[in-house]
Amino acid sequence: MQIDKWYLDSVTADGAGVVAYTARVAFGPFALRCSEVLAWPAEGPATCSRLVFGGAPPVAAPGEVRWEQRALQIEGRWLSGQNGIPSLVLYEQPAGQIRWTCLRPAALTTVSIGGDRRDGLGYAERLVLDISPGRLPIGELRWGRFIAAEHSCVWIRWLGPTGRNWCFHNGAPVDAAMPDLQLLTWPGHRLQLEPGIVLRRGRIAETAFKGAGPLRWLLPGAVRNLEEIKWCSRGILTDADGRQHAGWAIHEVVVFPCAREPALPPRSRSRLR
Repeated sequence: MQIDKWYLDSVTADGAGVVAYTARVAFGPFALRCSEVLAWPAEGPATCSRLVFGGAPPVAAPGEVRWEQRALQIEGRWLSGQNGIPSLVLYEQPAGQIRWTCLRPAALTTVSIGGDRRDGLGYAERLVLDISPGRLPIGELRWGRFIAAEHSCVWIRWLGPTGRNWCFHNGAPVDAAMPDLQLLTWPGHRLQLEPGIVLRRGRIAETAFKGAGPLRWLLPGAVRNLEEIKWCSRGILTDADGRQHAGWAIHEVVVFPCAREPALPPRSRSRLR
């Protein structure tokens, strides 16, 4: 099994946003591409979530990432704001590996959905797995990205049998601590997030893949039974000089079905139920 997944997002200055996923899932000689868009107004709950099959993957060109999915009536450009982060192998074993590439940690974005144009700041990454999700040594994933006018931050945290952490500030790796879901610190810097709005929560089979109908039951249980909660939050990054930089974060917690007990604070565990 191989999953080649792109994640793209954009948030306007007032907090309206869009998250787009497009993935090619291959089972031996069989493969299909599915794409989904999640959109929301400023300070409001997500109002649009659709899943379609077919279409083309994003195009990574010098200085930009472009993607169009006509069935979803979406077209977008992610223009260079910061250089991408070199590809990383997050996990590897004889059966396969996970390769992560952040193409645009902070980009100027222009996204049109159904003719409605939104300009903002956004993010683009690609994740390629050629190992079954059921074999991953992860009980819980915490992922997020924050973008302000002059700063960006991306974090990945694995909890479980193989605890690992990655964090990048303006594209450079930093040694960060995440004492809770709304605070991230590294030498000379502090990122504080507001509670924000919940964009989506629940089992993947009932959220992202609900539109697939009976086809969703063809997915491995390790994918179908993932449980997620995703937020869009205002954030303040305080730098080494004490200056504050306001921006927007999109972040999530994903609990894997193999995890007997999510390693979350009580407040966050209740949100997942």
